[in-house]
Amino acid sequence: MIKFFSFMRSIIVVLQLCLCLLAVETSFAAVSHVIHISIDGLRGDLLESYINSSPQDFPNFKRFVDEGATTFNGRTDYSNTETLPNHTSMLTGRPVEQPDGVPNTTHHGYLDNGSLSPTSTLHNSGNPNLSYISSTFDIVHDNGLSTALYASKDKFAIYAQSYTASTGAPDTTGADNGRDKIDIHLITPNFISMHNSFLSDMATVGINYSFLHYLLPDGVGHSAGWDSESWNNSVKTMDTYMGDMFDLIETNASLIDDTIIVLTADHGGTGTGHGTATDPANYTIPVLVWGAGVAPGADLYSLNPLSRLDPGANRPSYTASAQPIRNGDTGNLALHLLGLGPVAGSTINANQDLVVASDFEADFDANQSVDSHDLTIWQAGYSIAGGAKVNIGDANSDGNVDGSDFLVWQRQYGSSLVDTLTPVPEPSSMILMLLGVICFQQQTKRAGIQHWLRI
Repeated sequence: MIKFFSFMRSIIVVLQLCLCLLAVETSFAAVSHVIHISIDGLRGDLLESYINSSPQDFPNFKRFVDEGATTFNGRTDYSNTETLPNHTSMLTGRPVEQPDGVPNTTHHGYLDNGSLSPTSTLHNSGNPNLSYISSTFDIVHDNGLSTALYASKDKFAIYAQSYTASTGAPDTTGADNGRDKIDIHLITPNFISMHNSFLSDMATVGINYSFLHYLLPDGVGHSAGWDSESWNNSVKTMDTYMGDMFDLIETNASLIDDTIIVLTADHGGTGTGHGTATDPANYTIPVLVWGAGVAPGADLYSLNPLSRLDPGANRPSYTASAQPIRNGDTGNLALHLLGLGPVAGSTINANQDLVVASDFEADFDANQSVDSHDLTIWQAGYSIAGGAKVNIGDANSDGNVDGSDFLVWQRQYGSSLVDTLTPVPEPSSMILMLLGVICFQQQTKRAGIQHWLRI
């Protein structure tokens, strides 16, 4: 009889949880720091192949895959696979050239990829129909946050020159933070020195928005060829540098759990060049996102079924109905992760609808739907105590996979961004399912659900 009453008390607790559990809408919590990285010439399909075939040689890129939201099938600008034009798209959220059927004020128009004069800016050398071309630096700076540019090619001075105290736009957002949009900038071909300077500055200053450019794979590609042994080794070097980034964040109390890395590339390459914009080897690039609140082990296309479509081997134009994930998406993504609006005048990810986490806590496979496959993941992870992530069944972010996570799954079962008409089970179904779990627990004598039912 005592066992019976104990069991019934447990059932009452379960029923109370079912009745009192509030509906949860996942909203991404902004972070204080975004590190926006471009690795020049990092071809997406080759990087994916390296990680799959030799994960031990690329442990930090593998961390992006295991712990972040990624795709290796991103796209460059539609019409251009050169360095500065694509970096300008990253920073401005604009196409390089005017897409068919859109206003002539849409594109940034900066086509120069060589040396520049000391007076050159994006504003006087880009689209002549624009008097000023705003950037990520404008939005972050004008909202009172800190900015930095670290680049390893001299020609990146175009950005430093475009946003000085005399060339930047007046700040009309809140308090006047001045016209100089970039607080720290270091431009040097010595990428080792550049890298170390960033690590030091970030550890001491805690920059809110940093843009970093690494030249190595591009330089090696032009000399030895993409997919050569030398190029492979250059990517290994970049992997080591990404390990430094992870160490920086995870050993700094002010950065850990409050920082996100957004990594992409300006172009790929084949042979010793990358100039043909219609070649898949040139336009296929990675987009990797890692950090606080990012869905672990997620595919970026699966996370964005309503706004992006994996293009396969194709090269969709900017006016195609289904858009790929582009390197040009990353600027407005970085701003969104900081809790800021888009770059003024931008059109690429201007709605900031590229997301890096699911809308549903129980979407363990990160495809914006809660279904039976998510239950299978929960079952496989059930009883893990400590260190669990959402992709193995931890819906409530307590580090454990247990009955409380099942409750979340049961409540959200049938929820989907793709099919909003899918019915959600009635409470009676929920109770029956929970009873089944409890019975299963008693039969297998597993401790997880008994622990959280204990009163």
